[in-house]
Amino acid sequence: MDRQSNKITAVYCRLAHYDDDMDRATAWNQMDQLTRYVSEQELATPELFCDWGFSGLNDKRPQYQRMIRAIEAGTVSDLVVQDYSRLGRNTQMCSKFVEIFLPRHGVTFHAVKDSIIYTPQALNELAAQREAIYALFQQMRRERGRR
Repeated sequence: MDRQSNKITAVYCRLAHYDDDMDRATAWNQMDQLTRYVSEQELATPELFCDWGFSGLNDKRPQYQRMIRAIEAGTVSDLVVQDYSRLGRNTQMCSKFVEIFLPRHGVTFHAVKDSIIYTPQALNELAAQREAIYALFQQMRRERGRR
């Protein structure tokens, strides 16, 4: 089922090291698993965005930046990664990316090994719940301060 035929499925791959045959085999395996997942899930046309030899600590990776531009342009329906850590090693940055940036652009997030699929609607509901909890804690703090 091609959900949005005019859009692509961004398939993001990353390896911090890409020095030898083992790294190349790992890279090939990552791409193969993800494109197979896209096919099995009947997602829109896959496009690979692969940063080989780039640390996840830095978000200035060329293919990562190209993927962000595609998302901002509205051409991406789904983002598929092997696992959450492939996006990056900065947990706070990745959380903002998945929980704020992707739903703002209507992108569904898939982390294959983590068995996660977050639709924009689910992420928006999660954000609303977090905001409600935060507001409740703030109210409780104010009330404690009045005593």
